[in-house]
Amino acid sequence: MQESIESGNTSDKPSVVKELILYNLAGFSLNIYDTILSAWILFFYIPPKDLGRIQYIPMAALGVILAGGRILDAVTDPLVGYLSDHTKTRWGRRKPYIFISAPLLYLSFFLVWFPPVNGTSILNAVFLGVVLFVYYWSYTGVLIPWFAVLPEMRTENKSRVKIATAGVAIGVIGAQVGGGLSGPLLENLGAFRMAIILGFAAFISGELTLFGITERYRSENVESEPGFHGFFKVLKQVFSDKQVLSFAIMIMFVQLTYQLMLINVPYFTTLILRRGEADASILMAQVIIVMAISTPLWYFLLSRFPKRMIFRGIMVTMALGYVLGFFIGRFPLFSAYIQTLIIFSIIAIPFGGMFAAVLGIVADIADYDELKSGKRREAVYYGIYGIVRKTGWAFCPLIVVGLFSIFGSSIENPTGVRIVWLVCTLACLLGFLAFLPYMLGDSQKETKGKMNL
Repeated sequence: MQESIESGNTSDKPSVVKELILYNLAGFSLNIYDTILSAWILFFYIPPKDLGRIQYIPMAALGVILAGGRILDAVTDPLVGYLSDHTKTRWGRRKPYIFISAPLLYLSFFLVWFPPVNGTSILNAVFLGVVLFVYYWSYTGVLIPWFAVLPEMRTENKSRVKIATAGVAIGVIGAQVGGGLSGPLLENLGAFRMAIILGFAAFISGELTLFGITERYRSENVESEPGFHGFFKVLKQVFSDKQVLSFAIMIMFVQLTYQLMLINVPYFTTLILRRGEADASILMAQVIIVMAISTPLWYFLLSRFPKRMIFRGIMVTMALGYVLGFFIGRFPLFSAYIQTLIIFSIIAIPFGGMFAAVLGIVADIADYDELKSGKRREAVYYGIYGIVRKTGWAFCPLIVVGLFSIFGSSIENPTGVRIVWLVCTLACLLGFLAFLPYMLGDSQKETKGKMNL
C-alpha cells in the first residue's frame, strides 16, 4: 500500500480556525446557492396562478430543463473527482478547481434570475438551460474537490466527525442566510437583486475556504491514468462493489426528500397555509435552525455509535415526520401553522444527522477502497456521492410537476402539494431497505475485520 498521508502532523485535534471554520466556509457558500435555487426556481418561473405573477416558462418545459440540468450535474461529479484525483500542480490537486469555479458559480447564479423575456417564452427556456449548464459545472468544480480534502486532512474517525459536524453547523448558517433572507429580499427587491446580494456573500466565503485547505497527499503518489478509459474503468470498479452500491441507492432516495421539501415549501405556504413568500422563508429558516440546534446531539451519537446504525434511525424518523406532514391542518389541536412548525421540526432534526454522517461515511468508503486497491481516490467517491444524490434531485421537478398536474396545486385544490410528503415517506423507506446490506466500519481496522480484508 502506498504511503499517502504525510507524517508531519501528529496531532489528532483539528485546527479550530483553519480546519473547523475556514475549510467549512465552502459549505456555507454552497448552502446559500443551493437553498435559494432549490426553494425558489420553480416558484419563480411557474408561480401559482392565484398569485397573479408572471410565468416565464411552460410547466412541462421547466421540469425537463431542471431534470436535465441535474442529470448533467450528476454526471460531472465523478468526472471532476477523477480529474482532481489525477491532477498535479504546485498548488495541489484540489485548490485550482475551487479557485476557478467559484466566480463562474456566482455569475451563473444571479443570471438564473434574469430571464430575457418578460413573459412566457421559449427564449427564456433556452437561456435558463445555458445558464444552468454553467452553474452546475462550476458548482461541481467547488463541491467535489472540497469534499475530497476531508479524508486526507484527518485519518481518525472522531476528528473526521468533528470536522464534518462543524461543517454541518456552518453549512446550516449558510442555508439559514439563503432560506431566511431570500423570501423577504425577493418580495421587496425582486429575484435578481436578491441573487446578487446573497450570491456575493456566497462567493466571498467560497474563495476564503482556500485558506483552510491543507493537502497532505504527496504528489508523487498521484497516478497518471489519463483519458476517459481510465475514468470509466474506475467508475466500473466503484459501482461493482455491493457496499458502495448499497450506500449509493440509499443516498439517491433519502436526499431526494430534502430537495422535494425545499421545492414544496413555497407552494405549501401560499396554497395551504395561505401566507406570503416571506412566511415560506420563515418556515425554511425554522427547519435550518432546528438542524443547527440538533448538531451537538449528532456529534455525541456519531462519536459513540456506528454511523450505519445512526443513519438507519435517521431514515425512520424522517419517514414518520413526512407522514405527519400530509395531515397538517387536519389535526384537532393547534392551528395549521403551529402544526407545521412542530412537524417540520420532527423532519429537521434527522436532517442535521444525515448531513453530519454522510461525509464521514464517504470517507469510510474511500478508506475501504484503499484497503482493496492500495490507492487514495477520495474525490472519485465524493463524486459518486454527488452523482447518486443529484440523480435523485433530477427527479424532483418532474415529481412535483407531475403531482401538481394530476392532483392539483391551487387554493381550491392543493392535494398535489400534500401528496409530495407521501412521496418523501416512500423514498425514506426505500432508502432504509437499500441500506440494510451496508456493513463498513468507522475505521479501516474495523472495516478490515468486517470485510475479511
